[in-house]
Amino acid sequence: MKFPVCDYADSIEGFYSQCAGCPIESRTPGCALQELDDGTYEFTGETPHGGSRAVFYFKDNAGTQVSKYDAVHVEIHELDDAGLLVTILYGMVDPEGLIYLKKSSRD
Repeated sequence: MKFPVCDYADSIEGFYSQCAGCPIESRTPGCALQELDDGTYEFTGETPHGGSRAVFYFKDNAGTQVSKYDAVHVEIHELDDAGLLVTILYGMVDPEGLIYLKKSSRD
């Protein structure tokens, strides 16, 4: 599966780098993410690990939630239709996009 589906970048197989490093404002029509009132960003649709939506938490080095444009780290929670967690992915953000991504383990 290719993710994300947006109007600004070619999709990459199963990878979130376009969204993490994209300079496009999420309010722009055609963006794959929607900025929510709590400061998180949401993608609605099939996710690479079988969820139906993904919530992006952008953070600084201290772990404080910040805007996507001030972030150093990103935590991506994939959720199923019932809102149950499918997986958590951790990454680092730089101007070129996501440079490291680690999937949570079940242990």
